[in-house]
Amino acid sequence: MTEALLTSEEVAELLALKPQTVRDAAWRGRLPCVRLWQGKKKSLLRFRRSEIEAFILERSVLAKRDSKN
Repeated sequence: MTEALLTSEEVAELLALKPQTVRDAAWRGRLPCVRLWQGKKKSLLRFRRSEIEAFILERSVLAKRDSKN
Protein backbone atom coordinates (compact mmCIF):
# COMPACT_ATOMS: atom_id res chain seq x y z
CA MET A 1 0.00 0.00 0.00
CA THR A 2 1.57 3.26 -1.11
CA GLU A 3 -1.31 5.60 -0.38
CA ALA A 4 -0.96 7.49 2.88
CA LEU A 5 -3.96 7.52 5.20
CA LEU A 6 -5.59 10.77 6.30
CA THR A 7 -6.77 11.68 9.78
CA SER A 8 -10.27 12.92 10.51
CA GLU A 9 -8.82 16.40 10.92
CA GLU A 10 -7.30 16.29 7.42
CA VAL A 11 -10.55 15.01 5.90
CA ALA A 12 -12.49 17.67 7.78
CA GLU A 13 -10.29 20.30 6.18
CA LEU A 14 -10.87 18.83 2.70
CA LEU A 15 -14.64 18.73 3.20
CA ALA A 16 -14.90 22.00 5.17
CA LEU A 17 -16.43 20.17 8.15
CA LYS A 18 -15.61 19.72 11.82
CA PRO A 19 -13.52 16.62 12.66
CA GLN A 20 -16.32 15.28 14.89
CA THR A 21 -18.74 15.45 11.94
CA VAL A 22 -16.30 13.40 9.88
CA ARG A 23 -15.96 10.81 12.65
CA ASP A 24 -19.73 10.61 13.12
CA ALA A 25 -20.32 10.15 9.38
CA ALA A 26 -17.67 7.42 9.24
CA TRP A 27 -19.16 5.52 12.18
CA ARG A 28 -22.60 5.71 10.60
CA GLY A 29 -21.24 4.28 7.35
CA ARG A 30 -21.81 7.46 5.37
CA LEU A 31 -18.13 8.15 4.76
CA PRO A 32 -15.61 5.49 3.72
CA CYS A 33 -12.98 4.81 6.35
CA VAL A 34 -10.46 2.32 7.69
CA ARG A 35 -11.03 1.28 11.30
CA LEU A 36 -7.57 0.56 12.63
CA TRP A 37 -8.69 -0.09 16.18
CA GLN A 38 -11.97 -0.13 18.00
CA GLY A 39 -12.16 0.17 21.75
CA LYS A 40 -15.00 0.62 24.20
CA LYS A 41 -14.70 4.38 24.38
CA LYS A 42 -12.22 5.28 21.66
CA SER A 43 -11.49 4.20 18.13
CA LEU A 44 -8.89 5.00 15.55
CA LEU A 45 -10.21 5.93 12.12
CA ARG A 46 -8.19 6.75 9.02
CA PHE A 47 -9.26 7.63 5.50
CA ARG A 48 -7.85 6.89 2.04
CA ARG A 49 -7.56 10.09 0.00
CA SER A 50 -8.71 8.29 -3.15
CA GLU A 51 -11.91 7.11 -1.43
CA ILE A 52 -12.65 10.59 -0.10
CA GLU A 53 -12.09 12.09 -3.56
CA ALA A 54 -14.40 9.44 -5.08
CA PHE A 55 -16.98 10.23 -2.38
CA ILE A 56 -16.88 13.91 -3.36
CA LEU A 57 -17.08 13.14 -7.07
CA GLU A 58 -20.05 10.79 -6.64
CA ARG A 59 -21.97 13.54 -4.90
CA SER A 60 -21.00 16.28 -7.30
CA VAL A 61 -23.95 18.02 -8.96
CA LEU A 62 -21.97 18.34 -12.20
CA ALA A 63 -21.15 14.62 -12.24
CA LYS A 64 -24.83 13.71 -11.76
CA ARG A 65 -25.96 16.10 -14.49
CA ASP A 66 -23.38 14.76 -16.97
CA SER A 67 -24.34 11.13 -16.29
CA LYS A 68 -27.97 11.82 -17.25
CA ASN A 69 -26.99 12.92 -20.78
